[in-house]
Amino acid sequence: MAHITANYKMYLPAGHHRQPRNANAELSLAPSSGGDTPYSPPYFPELPYTLPNSGGNGMAKLLFWSDTDGTTGVVRPPVAFDIPSSANARTVTGWYFPISGPGGIDGGSAIIDDAFSANLGTFIDDTFVDVISDPSLTADANVIGVVPTASAQTLVAKGHVLSVPEPFSQWVLNDSIMPVGNSTLHVPAGTDGIAIAIYQQGSFPKPPHLGRDFAEAVRIIFGVIQDGGGLTDHGPVGPWDPLITQLLNASQIASHATKVRGKLGAEITALAAQDTLTVIRAAVPQLEKLAGKQK
Repeated sequence: MAHITANYKMYLPAGHHRQPRNANAELSLAPSSGGDTPYSPPYFPELPYTLPNSGGNGMAKLLFWSDTDGTTGVVRPPVAFDIPSSANARTVTGWYFPISGPGGIDGGSAIIDDAFSANLGTFIDDTFVDVISDPSLTADANVIGVVPTASAQTLVAKGHVLSVPEPFSQWVLNDSIMPVGNSTLHVPAGTDGIAIAIYQQGSFPKPPHLGRDFAEAVRIIFGVIQDGGGLTDHGPVGPWDPLITQLLNASQIASHATKVRGKLGAEITALAAQDTLTVIRAAVPQLEKLAGKQK
């Protein structure tokens, strides 16, 4: 079983965030947790925070999840989700932003803007955005990471950046994930918070349909151990009747597991697999006996 590590981090908007990145731009909100798949990362829509230097405190809201196995990564909406038993080892991080207390943006209406790599599961420092509503703001948007919003602004993310191979995917504005492929973000006047350009390509491979695949494996075994019948479904023959019946029962259970989502479906499939393994082990002496007769 693959192991999942879950982290909970807050983006700290104070100071100079980008190019070069502020080393103190992240704050852990809770100890890391984790477990073996299938796994559901603990879901906290909001978490309290305490600033390490001033001791000031407030509340932070979940903006999105990042989910990466080190090669492939995705960004997920700020809701609970499950990781199936077929997954690789992954690191899941809930990314938060302060909604109260001293951790917010100082002075005037403005948004923090930044770029995020789904594969890396972290923020990246590239020049990534043009402020087409006021080009004089573009430099600060890329270097400092701030766009004033005393008036409405329009941001356009670059399709590609230098540090990662992933193309632009979508914007996240506060806790709203925008449509995939729309690189233009309209920010209303007076908006506070954070706008994040997500760079992501593809998604995790879909888990196999364990029940259907398992049922097919049982069907093959069923055909092979028949009395010379080969790969067929014509029914049990001779001394194999009890074993065939058990195999068919396991196959039907595994097939029905595809209709059950999440952890329960995986557990049903595992039980069917265990039953089949028991049947095969019981068949080995008979197979060895028959093989000896053929010599």
